[in-house]
Amino acid sequence: MTLNLRQTGGNAISILSTDVLNRATSLVLYAMVARRLGAHEFGQLTLAFTLFYVFQVLAIAGLKTLTIRQVTRDRSQSRLYFINGCVIAALSSAASFAAQFGFVRLMHYPADTGIVILLLSLGLGPYAVSAICEGIFQAWERMRYIPFVNVPVNIAKIGCVFLLLRNGIGLNAVILTLLCSILAIALIEIWILLRCLPAQPASVELHFCLATFGSAVTFLGIDGTIGVMSSLNILLLSKLVNETQAGLYNAATQLLVPLLLVYQSIAQSIFPLMCRKVEPGFHNLKRIAEQVIELLLILALPAVAGLFFLGDRALSLLYKNSVFLGASPALRIIAWTLILQVFTSVLGQVLVASHREKVSLRIVVVDTLVNLVVGWPLISRFGLLGAAIALLLTRVADCSQHYIPVSRLFSGIPLGKIVWKPIVATAFMAAYLAASTGRLGILTGVSATLIYVGALLTLVIWTSGGIRLFKDKFLPLLS
Repeated sequence: MTLNLRQTGGNAISILSTDVLNRATSLVLYAMVARRLGAHEFGQLTLAFTLFYVFQVLAIAGLKTLTIRQVTRDRSQSRLYFINGCVIAALSSAASFAAQFGFVRLMHYPADTGIVILLLSLGLGPYAVSAICEGIFQAWERMRYIPFVNVPVNIAKIGCVFLLLRNGIGLNAVILTLLCSILAIALIEIWILLRCLPAQPASVELHFCLATFGSAVTFLGIDGTIGVMSSLNILLLSKLVNETQAGLYNAATQLLVPLLLVYQSIAQSIFPLMCRKVEPGFHNLKRIAEQVIELLLILALPAVAGLFFLGDRALSLLYKNSVFLGASPALRIIAWTLILQVFTSVLGQVLVASHREKVSLRIVVVDTLVNLVVGWPLISRFGLLGAAIALLLTRVADCSQHYIPVSRLFSGIPLGKIVWKPIVATAFMAAYLAASTGRLGILTGVSATLIYVGALLTLVIWTSGGIRLFKDKFLPLLS
């Protein structure tokens, strides 16, 4: 069993383009509100978005991942999962809204801030329904529908917000525009799903709803724990040191986001294939995992070398402020997590595809505890560097917990066979960067990348037995 690179790549690009666009539009929205309305409204929007993305975990209730896995194995149940999933999402969204309302009252936010937060939270229901639709699209490996809907709606959203702010309309109108865009995405995706997928008889079944929610609770726990863990170091830095150090930490981690989005998109695009290829002995699942790990390592290893030697240059170009160069030492430590997250991204999908999501839940709980136990003393003593070390140690614990059970499941993973070619090619690249004199710049980075690509291609051709055998082996994957 080998990967169809064209199909996998197309699915990964569809998911990646949607994730990138969502992040980009959020950044543009922040910038427009900050420039037109001021710091107070910017803070209100930031708080509303943060709480929305926290409570949407409860609204979705783990249904998206469960839907992908179950519908992938039996596509005839697509409408059954859609209809009953929407019923569950309606109830969980109502509970999420109630929890957010209680949180706002408990925190005693000013009245205008509370209105902004609760107004945006009305989008929790359609957001959860949209997530179910996108889960079914992924299960059918029709990820292209996701950007088809999200791209035009997000562009229209930015245009409407720009016109509103230009005409002096306040933040509440901006929030209503965001609500309309969330609702539009949900309605269009429902229309596509009902129109393009085969019509199948299905109805609301109480027993099925209860069983589905019970199965999804584990995924809800995983997503919720990950949400807490991902913000823990920033919270500790702001509490134990100061907000500036928290900002520098965030500046360093943002440079990893593009590659992490690639990991996420490839892992999500390959997940339905993994679910279909679970068989006694897991031979096909093992081969798929090995191929994806090798592919991601080919991307990760040169990225680590580049960030290690050129990280200060990247910080300077991105933030245009010498203050952010203070994040360079932390970035050199954080960059190594890219290698570890290759394994956790792929092996985590293996655990879920093989119905071992409870192992995944245990892993993220342990990761959170490790992060807290090592992060508190390290950050209080070393500040920003302590946070970087804590992140690296947490990723080591995370990778180990994924590797051990999957290695037992597969009766071993041939790491040497997977990693040696990208490691050797990266060594050539790192040697060139280390030997470069003077200020390292963009041209140095381009030259180093070309050296890496040339070395890797040479090794692949050599291990394939020559150019002709190389073409015979790899060209069919693109057909």
